[in-house]
Amino acid sequence: MAIDIDKSVATKLLHESYKACSNTPTVNCPIKDTIDFIMSGKNCLTYRYIMFTALLAKAVDSEIDILSLQVDDSSDGAYNARSLASEVVYPFQKNILGNMLNGANSDPLVNNPARNPRLAKTTKARGDCKKALELLCDNLPKIQDNHEARKCIDYIVSMLLEAKAARDIQQSLLQEFSGNMSVFRIREFMSELLDKGFGGAALVIVTTALYHLQYSDDEYRISAHPVNQSGSSKRQFSDLDVFRDDLPFIATELKDKPFSSSDVDHAAETAYKAHAKSLMFVAGRHSTFASQFPTYFDDARKKYADKGMYVGITSIDNLLDTILSAHIDLNAAHIIDIIVKTAESIKAPEAQMWVYERMSDAN
Repeated sequence: MAIDIDKSVATKLLHESYKACSNTPTVNCPIKDTIDFIMSGKNCLTYRYIMFTALLAKAVDSEIDILSLQVDDSSDGAYNARSLASEVVYPFQKNILGNMLNGANSDPLVNNPARNPRLAKTTKARGDCKKALELLCDNLPKIQDNHEARKCIDYIVSMLLEAKAARDIQQSLLQEFSGNMSVFRIREFMSELLDKGFGGAALVIVTTALYHLQYSDDEYRISAHPVNQSGSSKRQFSDLDVFRDDLPFIATELKDKPFSSSDVDHAAETAYKAHAKSLMFVAGRHSTFASQFPTYFDDARKKYADKGMYVGITSIDNLLDTILSAHIDLNAAHIIDIIVKTAESIKAPEAQMWVYERMSDAN
């Protein structure tokens, strides 16, 4: 028979943990290494919620099966992990911990792998998610009672509180830096960043920020990728992807060095196969753009026009002027925040550090 987790008890436990860890952070727990990996693993958000929810359930009732996910699991300790996650864990992390789990979905266990009856190594996964699954299957069962589970909850809460404090400092610095910035200062800042280059990362970061201005409606989603890693994921179809209604819309090929004919052909074919509506080549300041246009790009325009995909070409400075001139009253804090987050997401630590240094120097 499934166990009914008392959600009021679970809510009280989390708030007690928050109060205790705010005063004295917990720096260790029985499965610290597992928690550390899952909290930092790439694309492991669902596994973070599974782990947090399982440990919370165990902290409330020692009799639950910590690997169970559904009430129809055959285990005697089965419980409804999904409702506990959506009604207790998600509101707590969003409202009390400042959304530090980055959850956009208020029903975080609605999709696989959380739809399985229980955690099992036979579940399909790859990359960090596969390792996360294996670590959870191996180490969650080591938590035998509610006292051990509470230590793990305290450790996770302490970790999220520390991350929130660091983010709050960053946000404060960002607000001070960008408080009086005009569109003219934003262009100057972007131009300085482009001059630094950072191995092509600056071009990705600046173009991403400009796209967030141009494609700001909810129907659009912008996905930037690390330099020289185009096509590293199944859904990626360029260096900087724009989705509309979750479908490929604009592919963007970015290069801060000369484009080659093979670069153009490969980018165009990849975008076309992904069913993108258009492909934009954006040339950085070191790409010798003007001399290449007649040779490499005109053929691509003609070839893919016949196939129904628009191919555009521009320099980053032309893109800067075109988009910024249409957004004179931009929100500077939002743009700087996008720049910071993009530098982090594409794993460009030198660019990220430069941005922080500029922000600190200005204050």
